[in-house]
Amino acid sequence: MGTVVLIALGLLCFVTGPALALVIVLAVRGETRRAAGPRPPDAGDAGRIPVAGARR
Repeated sequence: MGTVVLIALGLLCFVTGPALALVIVLAVRGETRRAAGPRPPDAGDAGRIPVAGARR
């Protein structure tokens, strides 16, 4: 899958030019993050994760 993405990005960069390819990639990433919604807060997770070497 990663190879296909790299080939597609290379082809896009060759056809449209590096600057336009970068603008398109950043726009798609921004839309994907916006569609995913806000992330839940991570506060307090570290206190609940057990650590193997923490026992005395």
